[in-house]
Amino acid sequence: MSESVLGLPPLSGSETLGEQLRNAIEAAILDGTLDAGVRIHPDELAAHFGVSRIPVREALRALDASGWVEIRPRHGVYVRQRHADELEQLFEVRAPLEAQACRLAAHRRSDADIAALRALAADAIDAADDPKRYATANSGFHTAVVEAANNEVLASTLRGLRLRVQWYFAAAPPKRTKPSIEEHLEIVDAIEAGDAERAGAIGEKHVLDTLTVLREKIATGEIATAGA
Repeated sequence: MSESVLGLPPLSGSETLGEQLRNAIEAAILDGTLDAGVRIHPDELAAHFGVSRIPVREALRALDASGWVEIRPRHGVYVRQRHADELEQLFEVRAPLEAQACRLAAHRRSDADIAALRALAADAIDAADDPKRYATANSGFHTAVVEAANNEVLASTLRGLRLRVQWYFAAAPPKRTKPSIEEHLEIVDAIEAGDAERAGAIGEKHVLDTLTVLREKIATGEIATAGA
């Protein structure tokens, strides 16, 4: 059995078996346990998880539909490759939506929202030297901004975009912790002040600065992309 399969997380949760398998495989793709371009063998997955091939096939079809794997007839199942063009497209959509989340949060935030944002910004400061802890705090901060915006359509759209961007982060985490933390604090100040335009402008810059770092990592080969 391949090393990547042995590193897969255990099944857990109250979902159907197919959903649990899908979530476990997706998590392994996101954290790099199953690397971009690697072939996935359904028999190995079934043996590892102690299940039949039927729910494994169900999970892989769902992952193919959501763009995490490619099912190639007569060739097998592969984790999708990263693409520089896709990264650009992700940020073309993500940047203005994150800015809108910040603007809406400035109009709709509660005192509890501000307290949560400040706590998460503080968590990021504490975790500045720990990439995994920082990534968790950073993700929590952005989620809290969207919660303060109180728009579920926006929240669900950004959730999918962030997962895709997180996959690029996993290849080579951006080393821009200090400026990122400072921008978090500026975003909270603008949201608390009800300054929607400032909150949106900082939020958009915050996202685009990350894109700049990821572009550099693609250019230097730290993040491998198809055709590079």
